Amino acid sequence: MTSPSSQPNPTPTPRPPLWRRVWSDRRVFATVLTSAVLLAGVPFAIVWIAYRFTHSITDDAFVESHLVNIAAQQVSGHIVEALVEEHDRIKKGQLLCVIDPKPYKDALDVAQAKLSVAEANLAFEESVLDRLRKEVPRRVAIAEKEFAVAKADNAKAKHHLELTKQDVEKIIEEAKNAVAAARAVVVQADEDYKRYAKLYQEKSVPERKFEEATKVWKTSKADLGSAEARLQRAQANEIQVKVAEQALEATSHNAMKASESVALAEVGFLQIKEAERQRDVKKALVEEAQRHLDVARTNLGYTRIVAPFDGVVAKRYRRLGDFAPIGVPILTVYNTELKYVTANLEETRLEGVSPGNTVRIDVDAFDKPFRGRVIFVGRATGAKFSLVPRDVSVGEFTKVVQRVPIRIWIEPDDRWPQLVPGLSASVTIDHGPGDAEWARQALEAELKLESGVP
Repeated sequence: MTSPSSQPNPTPTPRPPLWRRVWSDRRVFATVLTSAVLLAGVPFAIVWIAYRFTHSITDDAFVESHLVNIAAQQVSGHIVEALVEEHDRIKKGQLLCVIDPKPYKDALDVAQAKLSVAEANLAFEESVLDRLRKEVPRRVAIAEKEFAVAKADNAKAKHHLELTKQDVEKIIEEAKNAVAAARAVVVQADEDYKRYAKLYQEKSVPERKFEEATKVWKTSKADLGSAEARLQRAQANEIQVKVAEQALEATSHNAMKASESVALAEVGFLQIKEAERQRDVKKALVEEAQRHLDVARTNLGYTRIVAPFDGVVAKRYRRLGDFAPIGVPILTVYNTELKYVTANLEETRLEGVSPGNTVRIDVDAFDKPFRGRVIFVGRATGAKFSLVPRDVSVGEFTKVVQRVPIRIWIEPDDRWPQLVPGLSASVTIDHGPGDAEWARQALEAELKLESGVP
């Protein structure tokens, strides 16, 4: 057996290169490869971090428009005409459908008839009022003139009575005096006649004296009879006084009657006021009938459902023959020119977002992104408008990041017609001071589109 010391020395094996040793050692290779990848990704990581710090990004975004539900207003009934289908383009004022107008046409005819009756009644009251306004002053004037004439007749009768009384009293007085004088003459003549008769019998005086005395005696008796007759005639004139008194009483009665006629004629002014009130009532009834007619005409117009603006029909809820209740949607339309994106951005990413900032919009339905700009940042979080807002007053509180709605204008391109409301989107908002003036003008343009102003 050969001893180890007696064996020859082995030949040394050459050492492989470093790269081969690294390649053959998997752990070392993995470490080196990882380090190289990390070193190569550092610039990209720096760029990505810088990008995230200068942009706000969210997937909570949707394409929106103003969807308007068109429903029957103030009227209801069966749809007798349906003139558009879903996806049809419509123009402002275009007839979309018609609700059965017959009952509303009948109501309009009834309202028109009531208005005609009210107008006829008003015309009658106005004619009555016009007649009274012309007639009453004339009747009053005539009554006043008759009263003036009656007063004048009464005054004349009074004056005539006074004159008649004076004349009759004077004539009677004169007649009485004449009778008294005639009696005195008769007494004297009677005494002379008796004396001359005695003297004639005694043949103391001539016959001629006796005859003269007899003549004077008879003449005086005749004069007495005439005086008494005149007195009787004068006393008979007292009937004229009574007649004058009766005439005065009649004129007084006529004056009183004329005064009452004036008062009665003046009552006509109250009739004028009553006619004016009746006229006002009839006028109010005409106005009421006119309002009912306007309402009936408006209701009849509501049976024709027309487009409020240019747009497209997005949905039909009622078909021909369906019953359309008041306020229940028949169609849903929207303005194809008024489309925008609403992005619900976390409150932690609001810093740097301003109206006018540029935005990249990645709509899931399209390969290429859209461009846009921020129009405004909401003034309240979306949670404030939820149906059941959170109540943390009882102390059960878990902090949840709130989201604020951001409206974003979309730059139109050839894909605009295919961009429909409701599509999901992701938005990337550039940070910066923005352009408030541009945002104001863009918002005004959208408001004009919404109101239909060209």
